[in-house]
Amino acid sequence: MLRRLLLLMSAMLLVATVFPQGKVGSPYSRYGIGDVNMNAQTRNSSMGGVGYATPYMYDVNYKSPASIGEIDTLTFIFNFGFDAGLRHYSISNPPTAKIKSDAELSQIAVGFACAKWWKMALGITPYSNVGYSIYSPDNSFGIDKNYVYAGDGGLNKVFFSNAFNPIPDLSLGVGVSYLFGKIYHSNAIVFVNDTVGTYVNSFCQKTFKISDVTFDVGLKYNIHIGEDNLRLGAYYGYNRDLHAKQSTLVYNTLASASTTVIDTINQNSEEKGRIGLPHTIGAGICYTYKDKLSIAADFTLQNWKDSKFFGECDSLNNSIGAALGAEYTPNRLSPKNIWESSSYRMGLYFNNSYINMNNSKLSIPDYGITFGIGFKPRHAKTVFNVTLQYGQRGSLKNELVKEDYFIVGVNFNLVDRWFVKSRID
Repeated sequence: MLRRLLLLMSAMLLVATVFPQGKVGSPYSRYGIGDVNMNAQTRNSSMGGVGYATPYMYDVNYKSPASIGEIDTLTFIFNFGFDAGLRHYSISNPPTAKIKSDAELSQIAVGFACAKWWKMALGITPYSNVGYSIYSPDNSFGIDKNYVYAGDGGLNKVFFSNAFNPIPDLSLGVGVSYLFGKIYHSNAIVFVNDTVGTYVNSFCQKTFKISDVTFDVGLKYNIHIGEDNLRLGAYYGYNRDLHAKQSTLVYNTLASASTTVIDTINQNSEEKGRIGLPHTIGAGICYTYKDKLSIAADFTLQNWKDSKFFGECDSLNNSIGAALGAEYTPNRLSPKNIWESSSYRMGLYFNNSYINMNNSKLSIPDYGITFGIGFKPRHAKTVFNVTLQYGQRGSLKNELVKEDYFIVGVNFNLVDRWFVKSRID
């Protein structure tokens, strides 16, 4: 068993060094550290992203470290998944629309019991994504030019969570996470229709290399009500300012030969600084009826407003998120009918995004609906999960960008009994 654990941990460390940032992103990923993921695996995502209080015996629920406290004592869980999406962007002036597609490895995680009172999970998942390219034409003073803004990259998260059960039905969780990655931002003024080199284009490129550790804690308590259960969950993420390094390059090129650098205005390599992350407070509740129907709700608050990016405050607001989800399984132990042993899920979510546009007191809304199903083969605890998510962010009002997105998630949850000693009678 120890050899298998060491092999899996080595494989996950190898994946961590090459974990891809596959999402196209959106214009809204220009702010802060980009689009921050819901920190939910596929099963959570199928239920609107809830997870602070949901019960998972044979799955790795890493939204809160306390959530892994219900992992079955005799099992080893290996969880990995993929996401793919279509995104439709539109603006009203001038009427323009564009469709982009993206895909990424969404999670790799393992979970197991070190003792009856101690459960452990570790894995890697994308934390944020940056991906945008914005062109703004201008002809002031009779000179045609484009203002160009582009960005790429993002952060990954390697997490190590522990849950302790000091008394029955109580789970206390402690987690540590390592955030790492690179974010690229560039701004440019590019002149058009200049064939004789009258003007010079100006470019500013910034690279942020981020690498630091964060901590979180969680609590979950189960109240028995006859055959039913009421679970309460609480979460706190202490996301201190992250250590980062910034490299800057500012240069000019001839408008008539944009690839030829004529002078370098400024070049600064790996200037040390900090990037602020918010403290996160979350609470959840889940009611389970006869081990068939679970209904859960989550609430999350993050104080982005005071976060600074190398000493500068970005256009950010505090964010509030709410999610509601349900899961129904007709008969988990059905040996013949796969449709009876499958789990059917749906959810709703609303996030008052941390992005502050045009100094507005209202953030960009992000809301959607989710559906999912978990297939379980006969005589097995392994589950194949599929989730469908449709959401909308922004609007066509106030010259904003409206983003409609459709995401398909696929997850394989492999369960094996590693902790049973063989005996010969």
